[in-house]
Amino acid sequence: MKKIFFAFFIIAASFQSCDKHVSAGDNYDLSNTLPPYVALSSTAAKTVKQGTSTTVTFQLRAAMQQKVTLYYDVTGGGVNLTNQTFVIDREKTSATATINIPANVIVAPSTSATATLKVVKAVTESGEMLTLGSKNNPETQKITINITL
Repeated sequence: MKKIFFAFFIIAASFQSCDKHVSAGDNYDLSNTLPPYVALSSTAAKTVKQGTSTTVTFQLRAAMQQKVTLYYDVTGGGVNLTNQTFVIDREKTSATATINIPANVIVAPSTSATATLKVVKAVTESGEMLTLGSKNNPETQKITINITL
């Protein structure tokens, strides 16, 4: 009888739960610690002829349940395209925008000009501001655009 009681005691003790903060596996933080962000898929410089266009791909960390509006500027080298907008549709993680470079931005005797595309902000339909870049450093979200004749 003592052996049965002892075996029952051992089995019951093995199923006994510890405090939650001590129990292994019960205290893992599974919360989402990285906020949603928008980033350029590539920050490599682009070369484009004046009067033509180029494309830029924006990407989201994760698909959103609402549209995201991106605001960007293309300035310098005779180009002044400020407050430009682009919308990434809901359920999408990336989208490609077309940037039109105006004609006659290069003034003689120059044969080239340099403009910069800078992402200014990203806002969801509900008004939530998204982080720019994976490390929350908006200064890295720029592309140099070399304009040629």
